[in-house]
Amino acid sequence: MKHTIGTHPRGEITVTARCLDGGCTWTLAPTADLKAADMAMMTHTGLKGHPTFARTFEDVALVRRLELNEGKREIPPLPVPDEEPQHEHAAR
Repeated sequence: MKHTIGTHPRGEITVTARCLDGGCTWTLAPTADLKAADMAMMTHTGLKGHPTFARTFEDVALVRRLELNEGKREIPPLPVPDEEPQHEHAAR
């Protein structure tokens, strides 16, 4: 059965970052405003001269089984944030 995967249309992409300059403790709190995140890192570079950052992007993924979802427009709801994530074994 064929599947597709992408960002949930009702979800958002968030980014966090941390400066990789030795000893610098600058971090960016998670934000969905990707332009503001870029500006924060550029501002840090301008102020401190630190040009390298580790960025982490996170989204809610939605897997759709193409044959079962063919012709269906309904998008499942996003999970409740307080729910504990269920870990599954990798597909074999």
